[in-house]
Amino acid sequence: MARWIGANQEQRAERYLRQLGLTPVARNITYRGSEIDLIMKEQHTWVCIEVKYRQRNSHGQAAESINPAKIHRMGTAFQRYLSDNGVNPNMVPMRLDAVVIDGDDIKWLKNIGQ
Repeated sequence: MARWIGANQEQRAERYLRQLGLTPVARNITYRGSEIDLIMKEQHTWVCIEVKYRQRNSHGQAAESINPAKIHRMGTAFQRYLSDNGVNPNMVPMRLDAVVIDGDDIKWLKNIGQ
């Protein structure tokens, strides 16, 4: 059940970002145990997106579950993905973002890696 909910919320996040002008590239990429939920492009910028969902905030808000270690793993996996797909991560604009969903509220957090 939890996997279905997660996939549903990732699709919701992707639809939301598409409405804001981003183009989907890949979904659910795994590198050495680190998963990238969404990879999208915003014009020429490659964007790695973590999707976090909380139905209720009894365990905290969705954004609170994104910590520095998670951000580091995302960045490492994202660079590997780009390299493996013929994109030099040192030569293209890229960033780490998150879409946090608390119940019905959805927010796009840009540049969480900075």
